[in-house]
Amino acid sequence: MKIKKSQLKNIIREGIKVVLSEKKKKPRLVENKMTPEQMKFAKPIFAAAAKKGGFKIKKMTMYSQPSAEISVYKYGKDSGSMWTIWGTTFTKSEAMTIKKLIEKTDSDMISGEPSYRPKVKIGTDTEYMDLWVAAQYAGIKYDRKEYDRLFRNN
Repeated sequence: MKIKKSQLKNIIREGIKVVLSEKKKKPRLVENKMTPEQMKFAKPIFAAAAKKGGFKIKKMTMYSQPSAEISVYKYGKDSGSMWTIWGTTFTKSEAMTIKKLIEKTDSDMISGEPSYRPKVKIGTDTEYMDLWVAAQYAGIKYDRKEYDRLFRNN
């Protein structure tokens, strides 16, 4: 079977169109906003966790499950060009307490060469907290059937 040049060009064009349309259809992980009903369910749980922990909620989103973007404070020791983050805390006062304790007890801070002594730094960071983690932290139990109805696509 022989194919004419014009037929081959048409087949290639159609193939390219199919490939390009399939690329557009690929699912992307996009941030979804919660519906008002979902917000009504999740907001009190996140608010209770924020009140207990003393952290601030930046925004609530819905990816595969409801989560809140929260502000945390990271602390670490700066020694020359290295900056080691040891951990994070929910509040700035907790981070400052840890900073003072490190400065008081770390041997590098006490006995090291004054010009080369490391410095303890405190900075802000963003973390994400799932609804389940927030409920566990706040000590709240929620209705699993209601959660499934609102957040699962059944």
